[in-house]
Amino acid sequence: MKRKTLWTIIGIVAVAVLGGGFFYAQHQSSQNHSAAESYLTYMNEGKQAAKSKKYAAAASKFASAYKVKATSEAKHCQSQAESLRDSVHLAKTSTKYASAIVLAQKAKNETAGYSVMTTQAGKLVKTLKGVKDNYDSEIKPLMKKADSSMSRGAYSAAVSTYASILDLPYINEVYYAKVRADVKEDLKEAKEKAKDEDQDEDSSSSSSTSSSKESSASSSSKAASSSKESSKSSSSSSSSQVEGAGQSVNDQVGGQTVTARDVQQIRNQLANLGEDSSGWSPQDLINLFRYANEQGHTTIDSITKDDVKGYLSPKK
Repeated sequence: MKRKTLWTIIGIVAVAVLGGGFFYAQHQSSQNHSAAESYLTYMNEGKQAAKSKKYAAAASKFASAYKVKATSEAKHCQSQAESLRDSVHLAKTSTKYASAIVLAQKAKNETAGYSVMTTQAGKLVKTLKGVKDNYDSEIKPLMKKADSSMSRGAYSAAVSTYASILDLPYINEVYYAKVRADVKEDLKEAKEKAKDEDQDEDSSSSSSTSSSKESSASSSSKAASSSKESSKSSSSSSSSQVEGAGQSVNDQVGGQTVTARDVQQIRNQLANLGEDSSGWSPQDLINLFRYANEQGHTTIDSITKDDVKGYLSPKK
């Protein structure tokens, strides 16, 4: 009786152990399967976000995938998405284009990441280099010129220069957002100061006119007559100057006004010819076009290297 009981107990224990092991193995298998599914889900969601250039969301999904399953692919994709996210943010919210280019280049060099992001990073590098070139060669010199006018109290000139920046053909593109915001704020200030300046001049002119009338009333008839003759002579001289003023207008070429957009096209033509125009002011570019026009090259795209050479050569 005792031997039978002992074997019964041993059998029960064996069944319990085997059953527990079986259920544990099943549980582990289920957990591993669930983790694998979660990993794939996060990775696919990250790649879809990256395709839509939603790099912050993509980085978050890749990070979640890495927590579930620490693979090198997930880590590289996360790093790549973070670099693109930071590059785009920096270019949109500041003028630190050089730093933005470095981040985009880092994403491009992440060869173990997601191929779609690698291609996007290459395009972003090229775009940001063009943005930086425009900023360094054209926008910054114009802003410096406008700031100089403001410091000298030449507010109307500053208004004109700030406005010319906002007229640039590429200025409304996404990576010039910070530039636009800064220039608009500066333009607003310049306009307010120019308006105040005009009001002061009007007040001064009104005061001067009133004083002149009082002086005329107390003058002798001879002085009045002399003043009338002088005024007549001055009027004749002024009229003569006005008639001759139209003969030498700085922004006229071939009888047509050269606009800010035209100036940008002239600068682009110089770039096409391999000429560095970073040191050229808008008036320099207009004068070059006027010279080319005199050589028979009446359109901007017909300006040649010989025109540039002839314009820059010392005049005898």
